[in-house]
Amino acid sequence: MSSVPNNTPEPASHEPSREERMTIRRAPNLLAFLITGAILGAVAGVLFGLLGPESQSYTRGSIMGFFLVIGLVIGAGLGSVISLIIDKISLKRSRDVTAQVDDVHDSGDRPGS
Repeated sequence: MSSVPNNTPEPASHEPSREERMTIRRAPNLLAFLITGAILGAVAGVLFGLLGPESQSYTRGSIMGFFLVIGLVIGAGLGSVISLIIDKISLKRSRDVTAQVDDVHDSGDRPGS
């Protein structure tokens, strides 16, 4: 029978854990609101272009394209404003907590040291 050496590292002596104050809150994803608003605005613009009155000067495609772009811009703007309002509300609902922080890394394990 061969003996396998025990290569488990000894726990490094480190400072006792410390406590830090942190703020916890749920923040909305701005990009998701912006994209959702743009898509809804584009759909509304296309529908408005399709269902609107005929024009002697412009084709149906150019009218739809115009309202599509306008809907994208307005929808993205409204989505971002709604996201900012929800973010402001989440700041009011945030709470402060105390967390216990332990340094689990040995200084020899960190890259660059």
